[in-house]
Amino acid sequence: MDTYFNVAIAQLNSKVGDFEGNLRKLKEAWEEVDKKAHLLILPELYLCGYPPEDLLLREDFLRECDGAFKRVLEISKEFETPIAVGGVLYEGYPRNALLLIHKGRVALKYFKRFLPNYSVFDEKRYFKEGDEPRNLKINGVCLTFSICEDIWHPDGLEREGILRGGEVIINVNASPFYEGKYLFKENFLKARAQDNLAYVVYVNMVGGQDELVFDGRSLILSPEGEVLARAKAFEEDLLITTLEVSRVRKNRLVDLRWRERARVEEFENLKVRAKGYFRGRVEDSPTGIEEIYGAILLGIRDYTFKNSFEGVILGISGGIDSSLCLCLCVDALGKDRVKALFMPSQFSSKESYEDARKLCKNLKVKLVEIPIREIFLSYEKELGKFFKGFDVADENLQARIRANLLFYFSNKENLLVIATSNKSETAVGYTTIYGDMAGGFAPIKDLYKTKVYELAHFRNERISEDIPRRVFEKPPSAELRENQKDQDVLPPYPLLDSILKLYVEEGLSLKEIVKRGYEEDLVKRVILMVKRAEYKRKQAPLGIKLTKRAFGKDWRIPVTNSFY
Repeated sequence: MDTYFNVAIAQLNSKVGDFEGNLRKLKEAWEEVDKKAHLLILPELYLCGYPPEDLLLREDFLRECDGAFKRVLEISKEFETPIAVGGVLYEGYPRNALLLIHKGRVALKYFKRFLPNYSVFDEKRYFKEGDEPRNLKINGVCLTFSICEDIWHPDGLEREGILRGGEVIINVNASPFYEGKYLFKENFLKARAQDNLAYVVYVNMVGGQDELVFDGRSLILSPEGEVLARAKAFEEDLLITTLEVSRVRKNRLVDLRWRERARVEEFENLKVRAKGYFRGRVEDSPTGIEEIYGAILLGIRDYTFKNSFEGVILGISGGIDSSLCLCLCVDALGKDRVKALFMPSQFSSKESYEDARKLCKNLKVKLVEIPIREIFLSYEKELGKFFKGFDVADENLQARIRANLLFYFSNKENLLVIATSNKSETAVGYTTIYGDMAGGFAPIKDLYKTKVYELAHFRNERISEDIPRRVFEKPPSAELRENQKDQDVLPPYPLLDSILKLYVEEGLSLKEIVKRGYEEDLVKRVILMVKRAEYKRKQAPLGIKLTKRAFGKDWRIPVTNSFY
């Protein structure tokens, strides 16, 4: 039996429904590793993209999924190296499948056993679960297979495959990002490798798909839990690593637990020619605010280009939210694909104009100025026939005029309108529906106001000091009336954000939050604002999921709802 096994990971950015584009990338990766690797592995549902959602209820889409597997079968005749690739197999019902293909034939089929139906996942809506482990040998090395959620169940099919003799766990994933998830996941996978006395090859998707971002960071772990290889974060990557399978066999000889439960079986053994010894490449893994930054850039870039926009446009006000969003868009797309509109009213301050102009100068972004005072006054003249006095409706009118101008430019120049609202504002409804919350994409929708400041500081310190210092120092204001400040109607943002995190992400009740030391009347007021803003959030643009529970697929609260 061979003791060296060369495994190749193709961490590729697929697009839902782009079968031709996904196959083209697959073939390019295959060409690069052929005859070097004993096996090439791609992510979960790579061929059709993830998540395909209700496209899986269309028979024509399912036929295309089958067709993609057939194309891989044809392409495989050109290569020595086998491929393990995820996709949808249609057997009268959809299956989340991993197929291992070699020389024009399917050598193994594995169907996902545990179908997640929580958070952003709806897989029980679409797929039929698998019910048996699958093992295969390549040059005498025994592989066992699993798909994403399967590895989180210690006594599932994967464990059964190990006890039947599996020495390398191949786990393919479409695991979406949120802050802090990766570190937990890596530690968990290390434990899986140690528990099973096996190598773990964890292959994750990379790319943005609507509100989800997949961070890549595919891993190869030794039986002792050592990180032998780690692919790049938030980028496509291709790496080959040599596994010394004798480590598994030596460990198992002295492990009584494994020996007593194991019932090793014989499996088909593919013969594959591959040359070379490849030491694993371990890329850095960002944490904290740095990984949030990487996730947002990837989300902006993929949403813009995968949906065929020429670039983006956003309104800037001289405030922290729009300043950060402009920086993020320039970093993601380049200055030539970003347009900034400054649309002052009679309530806009001189300082806001100076800060907006300085920011655009620093970023080398052209600033388009369109004063809205006369437009606003023309509305007021007509509407004055019906209403007297200035109130919140008049404040919101200004925000809606600005949204109209942004979408006019969007239509003219095929630009994606970027909404600049943050999670704190979205949570409590401190944002104008069809106004400043309007847009095609909201990159900081899942970023609390306190995190907005943190990310803006990170951007200035680590990339370039483009955001003027005064933007950080002046009190936040929508500038829709004289001397307006956010804190006129909201608690201080650090206090507000701490309550929102407990309520939204941890799911604590009013009483439980009060027990944490918060004033009851304040908590009641915040929760009531969250409840009343639900109808707005249902009409908000998509935004990137950055926290464990975002306002999107994670948050499915009825608008008509009397529960406090």
